[in-house]
Amino acid sequence: MVGLNSEGKRKSARSTAGRCVFCGIVERRQPSNIVYEDEDHIAFLDIAPFSEGHLLVCPKKHGETIWEMDESEIGELFMLASRISRAVVSAVHADGFRFVQNNGEAANQVVAHVHVHVIPVKFADKGRFMERKKFTPEELKEIASRIRNELNRP
Repeated sequence: MVGLNSEGKRKSARSTAGRCVFCGIVERRQPSNIVYEDEDHIAFLDIAPFSEGHLLVCPKKHGETIWEMDESEIGELFMLASRISRAVVSAVHADGFRFVQNNGEAANQVVAHVHVHVIPVKFADKGRFMERKKFTPEELKEIASRIRNELNRP
């Protein structure tokens, strides 16, 4: 059973930096459609998105939950997610967006590496149950290109 350590942090053997799929993306060992990267963060399209443009914003430094980050790191992550959300909404002509940030398996965190989902939404989907969508590799590349273009606008 997974619990908390003496510092209140989650104990888990679920993922180490060497086995983490998101660390693999950071190190270019795993394929991805990267839309943004700086010294400390990376953002890439989700491979099983809820909508066109659904992406993940991650710190490059491996950590399973937000409890493993200090306040300034959390602030930087969400400020970047906010900046990227504007580009995503514009690139896919969405009407709004969601931030989703899960911590731990019970919260539906699938990959044990801190990440923020940026999920663009349209009025047509308001009130509907969100289901995973499928896009071809070519479609994902084109979506990523549109988002990068928006991010690079002055």
